[in-house]
Amino acid sequence: MNRHALCKYLRSCFFVFTVLLAPFYAAANIIPKPTNMALGEGHFSLTHHSQISYNHNTAKPVAEQLARFLRAPTGYQLPVTQANNTIKQTIAFKIVDLPLNKESYQLIVKQDFIEVKARTATGLFWAMQSLRQLLPNEIESRMPINRQSWLIPSVEIEDQPRFSYRGMHLDVSRHFFDVAFVKRYIDWLAMHKLNTFQWHLTDDQGWRIAIDAYPKLTKIGGTRPHTVVGHTYDYKPLFDNQPVSGFYTKAQIKEVIEYARARHIEVIPEIDIPGHSSAIFAAYPELSCHQQPVSVQPQFGIFEDVLCPREDVFEFLAQVYKEVAELFPSQYIHIGGDEVIKKQWLASPIVKQLMQQHNLSTPEQVQSYFIKRVAKIVQGLDKKVIGWDEILEGGVADDALIMSWRGTEGGIEAAKMGHQVIMSPYQYIYFDAYQSRNLDEPKAIHGLTRLKDVYQYDPQPSHLTDQQQRYIIGAQGALWTEYIKTPRHAEYMLFPRLSALAETLWSNKANKSWSDYSQHRLPNLLKRYQQMQINTANSSYKPIISSEVKDNELVAKITTDIAGPTIYYTLDGSEPTLKSAQYQQPIVITKHSQLRARSYIDSQAQLVGDARLTLSPHLAIGKKITLKNPAAGDSAVTLQDGKFAYDQFYSADDYAIFYHSDLDAVIDFDTPTLIKQVSLGYNSGRHRQLHPPTKIQVLGSDDQQNWQNLATITQPQGPMSVLSLAPTKVRYLKVIAINAKQSDDIQIPKLPLYIDELAVN
Repeated sequence: MNRHALCKYLRSCFFVFTVLLAPFYAAANIIPKPTNMALGEGHFSLTHHSQISYNHNTAKPVAEQLARFLRAPTGYQLPVTQANNTIKQTIAFKIVDLPLNKESYQLIVKQDFIEVKARTATGLFWAMQSLRQLLPNEIESRMPINRQSWLIPSVEIEDQPRFSYRGMHLDVSRHFFDVAFVKRYIDWLAMHKLNTFQWHLTDDQGWRIAIDAYPKLTKIGGTRPHTVVGHTYDYKPLFDNQPVSGFYTKAQIKEVIEYARARHIEVIPEIDIPGHSSAIFAAYPELSCHQQPVSVQPQFGIFEDVLCPREDVFEFLAQVYKEVAELFPSQYIHIGGDEVIKKQWLASPIVKQLMQQHNLSTPEQVQSYFIKRVAKIVQGLDKKVIGWDEILEGGVADDALIMSWRGTEGGIEAAKMGHQVIMSPYQYIYFDAYQSRNLDEPKAIHGLTRLKDVYQYDPQPSHLTDQQQRYIIGAQGALWTEYIKTPRHAEYMLFPRLSALAETLWSNKANKSWSDYSQHRLPNLLKRYQQMQINTANSSYKPIISSEVKDNELVAKITTDIAGPTIYYTLDGSEPTLKSAQYQQPIVITKHSQLRARSYIDSQAQLVGDARLTLSPHLAIGKKITLKNPAAGDSAVTLQDGKFAYDQFYSADDYAIFYHSDLDAVIDFDTPTLIKQVSLGYNSGRHRQLHPPTKIQVLGSDDQQNWQNLATITQPQGPMSVLSLAPTKVRYLKVIAINAKQSDDIQIPKLPLYIDELAVN
């Protein structure tokens, strides 16, 4: 046999081998990971001769859902019939009287039949999602695929969720998403065994739910004239001149609720008060304390306008929540309660009188009064209140559930007080944050929430007692859409982080393994997403560049969150290719360089990522630095770490931040040192434009008493300023950067000055 024939033979053997073993690989690929799973021998062959049965009317809808799901890719018109016994070539859905959790299930796949058992239809539905993942990835195609049969590996699964509340949030106020997208969103939650959908329907940028008693809420409050381009707090923000509008009719909301109910998902509405209410005031300005016209906000952030704690306002809210309660069968209504600026309350004679009348001494107590009044309204509608963790301030309403978003502290406090808690800390499970620091990531709000961060988050802090931990009923991811305008962008931000959240909330803690999830099961899930035509992020495969000063050398490291990709890099700012240097070990940086890196993923046969970091080994690294004005962050480290932030997306951790003050730094070189150049970084890279200083001045001295002006720049521009000096020997170098301090923007009347590096050469 010649070499060509041998290679052809080996390839055919490998193909047969992988086809035969594919079902067994599929059995181990289920996400979220089941509680117990045992592989058997052989497989069940799904053909056009197969049948689907159910033993009880409760199980019938799930059996019919499976038949509809299989019809599109297989072309099979599988009969769905009622039967108590399981016969050959049948997938049998059975309601059984077993001591199971209401969401638990058993899934048994034999060569002759499949049995799905649960105490409730919900358990059967979650079992169907596992059965779906046991089928080849092509089953997700909505177009017919010509196959004789579809193989499902023999396996026995016993499974139940760790948490009863497994949620995901969607903000439709900042950018409106139509009913078709919301339904797809619910489908994705169902596939991942998440059982709660929080619908954020109102905010400063738009009111999205029809209220019959107050039609102007959608007629006026549902539209803004334009949206900020870039970020709200950017230097010289621009607007796009494109109106954003949209709302859901009551019929549409009922349609979505019924769609979710069929997928065993509870829909919780959020009507955010008393802050984040600009859209309300645009329609009904009389509900504020100042009763002046307010616009639907074209920018994002926190605004001063707040509902006034008057009786007519509570009457307004009573009617709004009454109509909401009539629409939504959920046991909960989310009332927001977050980010309330109390300035207008403190200036209001009405509020001052209220404080005297009710013996309230702080604005936090006014907020507590307001929230308790609203909670009483909601409880009178036979609903439970959920609020963001700010509602703890000043005293919390009885029986309120706390959703802890500013970290875990609010949830911990609430659990200790005996309140039920839903953890939603922005640091771990907010999906509007960046997924990597690569510059090819789409625009996000801020921060960094890697896939690994989501997976490794545990909603129950270990230092709480068993009883306190039981008050934490679950967690919820969030997708805020300030900078997410399209469904494709939303998909990118959700996937695959949604799968990591699902496993965190469903799977037994002892069963979780990042290496098992990321190395073995995630790659298969990504292929399934591809079949579903989901725009999935591959951010965890992208390079992560870090640096440190070690033994007076600036050393760079390049890693990836998911092990395996080969990394290629350059040091001159050019784009890495397969012909570039391959990363093997830490790199000693000997001169000013822009390090760029990309990862090669074998399974995708492509280079991914665009990691960049500008590094500069300069004279001030390791030298003593003294700041006249305090700065946020570890200033000495940030200003002298040898790296500039302008070619990565914005992160506050990169900067020494001067609030309402100037940079005034003195560097001590120990001995007279020849200085030729000072570089000052003060801006971010893509997606953010930070405020530059108005003036930069460099001075030198040998005694810190007599200072010589060496260079000055007024109105500096760009991400950094380079000041060239006449070569001068000095022991002390003073760098002053003047903060603009004042702003015409009501949101940020005082500007922070961000400085990321003082490079001296």
